[in-house]
Amino acid sequence: MKFYIKQKVFTFKDKFSITDENQNPIYQVKGKFMSITNKLELLDINENILYRSNRKVLTFLAKYFIFDQNEEEVATINRKLSFRPRFDLSILGREMQLEGSLFQHSFTIFNNGQSVAAIRKKIISWGDSYEIEIFESENIELYLFVVIILDQVIHEKN
Repeated sequence: MKFYIKQKVFTFKDKFSITDENQNPIYQVKGKFMSITNKLELLDINENILYRSNRKVLTFLAKYFIFDQNEEEVATINRKLSFRPRFDLSILGREMQLEGSLFQHSFTIFNNGQSVAAIRKKIISWGDSYEIEIFESENIELYLFVVIILDQVIHEKN
């Protein structure tokens, strides 16, 4: 399935809209204004919280935790020390790998050598715009949210 993420411009907090292949809005991501832990929430079309994240404070490299509606940790994203963006990624207890150009926001998430999601950033757009293809039929919302968090971590470095 293909999805499109568009960052809203001219807001005081992070805000993204997520649409399906037909450009129908299906999810949104909202950030908290002036949040030290850079809190984000993935919401469905009725504004129900599906996932939320926060950044661990007082760490040298960014580390994010993602929680589901039951406040259970479902994923962690750790930035690794490197000149290029590199991450340790754990989703639902599985260690996953990122390959591709993270500088250009064009990369793939792999689980045991199989593609789980592919992300491509549109070069010319007003605000950040991405095309995401999810290859699994389960946990689609979680993978979409992981992509948003990866974008946040890459932008923090810049």
